[in-house]
Amino acid sequence: MLSGKPTTHINLVKVILTGCLLAFFASCTVVKHYPTDKPFVYKTNINLIGNFSKIEKQALTASLADQLDDSMQARRLDKLLWSTLKNPPVYDSINADNSIIFMRALLNSQGYFSDSIYYTHKIDLAKDGQQRTTVDFYVRPGKLVKLDSISYNMRHTDLQYLSDSTRGQAYIKKGDAFAKAPISAEFDRLTDLYRNMGYFRFSRDEMVGIWDTLDVALLTPTLDPFEQLEILQKLQARRNNPTANLEIRLKSLDSAKLVKYYIGNVTLYPDYTPDTVGITPTIEEVGGGPGKAPIRVIQHHGRFKAKIFPPNVYLPTDSLYRLRRYARTINRFNSLGTWRMVSIDQLPRKGTDTIDFVIRLSPAKKYSFNTNLEGSINQNAFSGNIFGIGVNVGLQNRNFAKAANLASSNLRYGIELGNASSLGQFIQTQQIAFSHSIRMPRAIPNFGFIPENLRDNFSTVFNFNAANTERRFLYNLTTLNGSWGYEFQRRKMLISLKLPNIEYSSLIRRDSLDTLIKYNPSLRNIFTDGFISSVIGSFTMSGGTTNRLSVFRANVEESGLLTGMIRNSFLDKQLYRFLKLDAEFAYLMRFPKTSLAFRLFAGAGHEFNSTRNPDKRYNLPFFKQYFAGGPNSMRAWSLRRLGPGSNIKSFQGVGSTPDRYGDIQLEGNVEFRFPLGTPFNIKLNGAVFTDIGNVWYMKSAPDREANEVFKLGRLWTDLAVGSGAGLRVDFNFLVIRLDYAYKVKDPSPAPADAAVQNKWFGYKFSRGDQFQLGINYPFIF
Repeated sequence: MLSGKPTTHINLVKVILTGCLLAFFASCTVVKHYPTDKPFVYKTNINLIGNFSKIEKQALTASLADQLDDSMQARRLDKLLWSTLKNPPVYDSINADNSIIFMRALLNSQGYFSDSIYYTHKIDLAKDGQQRTTVDFYVRPGKLVKLDSISYNMRHTDLQYLSDSTRGQAYIKKGDAFAKAPISAEFDRLTDLYRNMGYFRFSRDEMVGIWDTLDVALLTPTLDPFEQLEILQKLQARRNNPTANLEIRLKSLDSAKLVKYYIGNVTLYPDYTPDTVGITPTIEEVGGGPGKAPIRVIQHHGRFKAKIFPPNVYLPTDSLYRLRRYARTINRFNSLGTWRMVSIDQLPRKGTDTIDFVIRLSPAKKYSFNTNLEGSINQNAFSGNIFGIGVNVGLQNRNFAKAANLASSNLRYGIELGNASSLGQFIQTQQIAFSHSIRMPRAIPNFGFIPENLRDNFSTVFNFNAANTERRFLYNLTTLNGSWGYEFQRRKMLISLKLPNIEYSSLIRRDSLDTLIKYNPSLRNIFTDGFISSVIGSFTMSGGTTNRLSVFRANVEESGLLTGMIRNSFLDKQLYRFLKLDAEFAYLMRFPKTSLAFRLFAGAGHEFNSTRNPDKRYNLPFFKQYFAGGPNSMRAWSLRRLGPGSNIKSFQGVGSTPDRYGDIQLEGNVEFRFPLGTPFNIKLNGAVFTDIGNVWYMKSAPDREANEVFKLGRLWTDLAVGSGAGLRVDFNFLVIRLDYAYKVKDPSPAPADAAVQNKWFGYKFSRGDQFQLGINYPFIF
């Protein structure tokens, strides 16, 4: 009789062989369409020699690889387990010599002037006659030359003062690398500095950089042996730490280039098109006022109100010419979206120090129409699937009320389809919604306390939304919402405020919901209609670099604190009084071929006991509550099928809770993404992920289970955990996402699965799995 041990050895051998096979395929390169009877470039290596940190070495090696001659680059296409090399170039030493020239130019531009570069090549003959050539470049950059001193010699009193007084803003300083990019940036800074102080005709060609890399004192002859020894020591120190002295000098004193200019008249054509020839224009002078000259607005079709232009033109008459005012005016009109082309002619008056400006604006198409189809699916092998389809139709007006306002109207119809066997009807949910918004690119009213340089960053937004949702067998919900608000955007920060935000929701209960409430009275406190009079504030900050991206969002909403002081029968019955806060942080780390995404979300809402209607005191309105599950949340659960807490209730039948909501939500997600290949030129990416979180009620309520309410001591017990893998099909303009997840730990299973509650890996894969279909990447990235 055989022992069981050999089986273990056989399994071990299988594992080793499988690993070797995967390693073989991962390192295998398939060559297609290669030159016959000629050596071709199979691989090119850059070997950097010198004392560099890991990050410096990676950056410099990548930069040097970019300098390779095109005929020296073997471009591989990565597949799932192998890579493909198509049409490799014929190897020619001339291309390798050219690559050295390009590499040397790069090193010089970065401050390396004593480099040493050479290469070797090796030809390997394959069985099918391929002459695979591997080229190794050996690059020794030498010592980095650093700036020892920087001086300005402008030979002009005002320019010299401007240069010296802004040294703290310089892009170069002592000890920096003697590199081309920062020195060039310093030339540009000085040019902009002078042009912002009235020197309209000044250009960077008026300056020249003079540098030396040798101390003149070292060339002075001497017979003193001790002085000679000191000179030799200095020369040795120069070799070990080479330095350069840089002087930025004005080339010549050209009087025409050194005149300060002032702003003259401004003429604006807001509807400039070729078909305006022969049409009698209307001319209006607007703006003006004490110490201000008006702007001359010349229109041919009367498409715009002339009074909207002075606040958007930053060229005050008789003030000193500044380049940034000219650029700011162009950027302002471009950002509005009402015009497709903006040009400003700067016309110096002959023999004077005054510049007139002619602004020509070519209008964009006033109306644009768009439509799109969206879809999502949540599927489970046992509970069936929910498939969602949405159709959106939108209309945009880029010049609403002839004031360069953007008005957008959108109509949406969506349905969720479920199994007829489980829900009694094929169509589970229907929704039709209409939204209309008007975005005005300024603060209304014009608040005087806003600094002039920040007024461009403000927008005023009016929103109106109406929707009707029919949740089959449960309810019909009609919502109306209107808000007036402001947005402030500066660099990577966005702040918005809705003041006020008015919402009214009317809920019609269906027989099935009434039956559920009869056997589960706590649902009476959840499915309610009502009135919200709130203030909503939000803050978004994005940051990071190309390979390290982060986004932080925070929202706060307060309803009824002031409105609740008004006493009447409608408000006493309908008004919600609550405070709701949530925050989200997402972080994306990109590596050469892979990426790692993190997300944290926390939200909580508290309905105040001062809410006069007792049915509304125990939780937020359900249309303001949090929920989990679906393709963008806890992916091992269907939409609205997780929680609250460690609750065990059926999703169907008497006493069931079909949808799960909560006043508190905590969630964390981590996802590792990697490439799988590009079949048919379509990018395929894979992912593995883990989601952790749940929703809870904040308050205890009649007929509400204790384990549905958030308790810090039960946090670890109540957290759900799901893990899975996914496929992303990237069409560049659209990403289709397929995720398959498993309930690693389920705190709120259906009664039939009560035995696996909060057990790790308690489900069989045939019951604890979930398939999700989503559009684009989950979360923020």
